Amino acid sequence: MLPLKPALQAARVAHSLFPFSQLRTARLLLGLNGQQPLEVERRMFGYELGLKAHRSTTHMLLYLQGEKFLSDLTLIAPHVRPGMVAFDVGANIGYLSLYLRSRIGPDGQLHSFEPEPENFAELDANLRRNNLDNCHAVQAAVGSQEGTLTFATGLNGYVPEDGAPGISVPVVTLDGFIAKHGVPRVDFVKIDVEGFELDVLTGMKAVLSRRDKPILYVEVHGRGEYPRGDPRRVCELLEEHYRNIRAYVSPDDFKARQGHVRRMLGRLSPFDSIERQCRVDLSEVKQHDTLRYQLLCLP
Repeated sequence: MLPLKPALQAARVAHSLFPFSQLRTARLLLGLNGQQPLEVERRMFGYELGLKAHRSTTHMLLYLQGEKFLSDLTLIAPHVRPGMVAFDVGANIGYLSLYLRSRIGPDGQLHSFEPEPENFAELDANLRRNNLDNCHAVQAAVGSQEGTLTFATGLNGYVPEDGAPGISVPVVTLDGFIAKHGVPRVDFVKIDVEGFELDVLTGMKAVLSRRDKPILYVEVHGRGEYPRGDPRRVCELLEEHYRNIRAYVSPDDFKARQGHVRRMLGRLSPFDSIERQCRVDLSEVKQHDTLRYQLLCLP
């Protein structure tokens, strides 16, 4: 593992200057590492993010790119403020949780949900290593009713079709969790659950019916990606509760289609690129079942 450390550091420096072919570099580094454990740290949003880099190219890309890995943050930045109570549903290993904590500060609250065991271990460790007392990691899926369900493991774990193999994980509803723990209010909810969006939203109808309903940021997946995805029904449910829904094609997908020069220009004015060029009509989200979109729902 020691000979790999200079290569890791050199790769970070190189890609900070020339942000191209990071995925190829990530794969090369994983190949050099073989099957050996590799744990590294990367400072993001003022916190230390621990990464079990041997797990995936995503881990390596987070190490190489840092905050630039999250290309959609400019969409939510104006809406996450100090003192907010935020929920991170589908928190993965915790990089977006750290961003949300950096925005809500020590006077806010953050509840992060992740059912996948390896992901949760990294999430919990990342919150603990930064001594974030107002952040609560919950090892559970979020759905439409409490109980258990079958879950397909992996970095991008998901709820498979009925009868498919997987592990059993506990399920909570946001309405039930909020009532049980006496959460006073909900200001912001991020949902990224690989096609399980409708179930999460169904289990938080009491929250959505409040006059002081939260801002939602939802990643919508079609059946072409995950079997439980249903963009049309997700949009229709949200339209029952929100008049202002902004839809965007996934900024990651948009960025991947850009050439090198366009990507460099996008680094200079990222908000303009994402807000203007990724914006689509909500009807497009309803009609496409093979793409992913981001929905920003404002009360």
